[in-house]
Amino acid sequence: MATLDPRDATTVAEMLRRRAEGSPDLQYFNVFDETVTYRRLWQQCARYAAGLARAGIRAGDKVCLIYPTCAEFFYTFFGCVRLGAVPVPLYPTLGVEGTANIFRDSEAVAVATIGWFRPSVDESVALAPNVRMILEPNDLDADGTPPRLHEAAPDDLAFIQYTSGSTGQPRGVMLTHENVVETCKFMSEAAGITVEDRVVSWLPLYHDMGLIGCSFTPPLTATPIWLLPPDLRNPRQWLELITKIRATFTVAPDFGYRNCVRHTRDTSDLDLTSLKAALSGAEPVRTSTIEAFESHFGLKNVVCPCYGLAEATLAVAIWPRHTPLRLDPSGRFVSVGQPCRGVEVRVVEPLGDGAPGTAILPVGVEGEICVKSPGVMKGYYNNPEATAKVLSPDGWLRTGDLGFTDEGGYLYISGRLKDVIILGGENVLPADIEEVVDHVPGVRYSAAVGVDSERTGTQRLHVVAEVRSESSEESEYRDLVREIVGRVHKSRGHRPSRVLLVRSNTIPKTSSGKIQRSRLAQMIHAGELTDRVVHT
Repeated sequence: MATLDPRDATTVAEMLRRRAEGSPDLQYFNVFDETVTYRRLWQQCARYAAGLARAGIRAGDKVCLIYPTCAEFFYTFFGCVRLGAVPVPLYPTLGVEGTANIFRDSEAVAVATIGWFRPSVDESVALAPNVRMILEPNDLDADGTPPRLHEAAPDDLAFIQYTSGSTGQPRGVMLTHENVVETCKFMSEAAGITVEDRVVSWLPLYHDMGLIGCSFTPPLTATPIWLLPPDLRNPRQWLELITKIRATFTVAPDFGYRNCVRHTRDTSDLDLTSLKAALSGAEPVRTSTIEAFESHFGLKNVVCPCYGLAEATLAVAIWPRHTPLRLDPSGRFVSVGQPCRGVEVRVVEPLGDGAPGTAILPVGVEGEICVKSPGVMKGYYNNPEATAKVLSPDGWLRTGDLGFTDEGGYLYISGRLKDVIILGGENVLPADIEEVVDHVPGVRYSAAVGVDSERTGTQRLHVVAEVRSESSEESEYRDLVREIVGRVHKSRGHRPSRVLLVRSNTIPKTSSGKIQRSRLAQMIHAGELTDRVVHT
């Protein structure tokens, strides 16, 4: 009997089952030097499905997953899918209250976690009476006959992906099996991923880019992946693994590539020339970062900008491999490519939080990006009001992102609708300010936000800059502030009302590295940065 092709599967479990039967001894992933084959994965997720069933979990139940990057995450996730339960992967850095909010919002009946996260999980569960049990790997790895494989329909809920909250409270994005499988198909096609590739990823498994982009595509294409923990203190570990296994494909946000240039002075023992593509997404893609990274490591046409969001099951557009970058006429923005196969994009007049705009804007005119594709979510879990604000009855998704297209249908991302700073009636993109500040010697990382002024009724430009050295003289910090103000004024024509110099890791970010600008503005307004300020 011929083995069925995973690419013809219509559900996540069926895709994995077909790969396990057709290529049982192929590497699925390697983590902490342990290689897990598809046979091993399928066997272990069956055992975990049995453990979940023994604990009383049934089809349709929501199970929150709080794990580091480890094999147990996959066993639990696919164990839930085999059983018909709905996994809800969460990032472990939300804090007790934030985690409890999602426990309640998702109506989870159980939480699966691992030892060192248990104390904080216990605290969060105490605030979420709907959670009946906390399960660890020893509770889940069960002997006995596994439950029958749940027969899911393509439109059934596969899992709930909570957004990382760059613009507000996290919301549960409901993704169906069809959303996931179809996105994996057109995403792997657009990225050019094949069985010949070797993938390295340090992106967290609880975020769409690391989970769907890097971890769900391999079963479709039989591509082996090597996983690293997301809390890399030094990017050298990532670069050394690429060198060691001769990786051909990797993914990171813009800041990941910038960190490689900043923190890797000696490159004599590193060889990244095996890379065929290094996707850059999840935050504004800077041409300066791409040029610096490729120059630093002797590469050319390797970094590929891409664009997507959780509400569209990640992928919208991916720049093709081995292709020179395409800039808009102003030279400010780099294209993220044409929409993937089956994805439609239109740019409409932005109307804020009201009804979505209907006026489709012409080529080259900036507006709100709207997307329609097989990957567009079912909606936000238990939040029809929020769903109605972003998802039209005919399937068009308002992304909240600003951008435009050119004559060739190439897409450019210019910013977030809610992030735009209005200074004297002019719309200013934070990324433009940050691009200037990040190149000031002594600055490690920066964020620009608009803070409303009650006195003037307008916004004022605030720049928060993380400094490289926290032991400089006060006069040096004053000079640094003057340098930042001078460069921003000269380059962008606006003088910051305030510059805050802060310690490393002060600027709040989402799990994918996006700046939480609304949170940062709140911190500034509430004076929460006072005790962290080196000098202002």
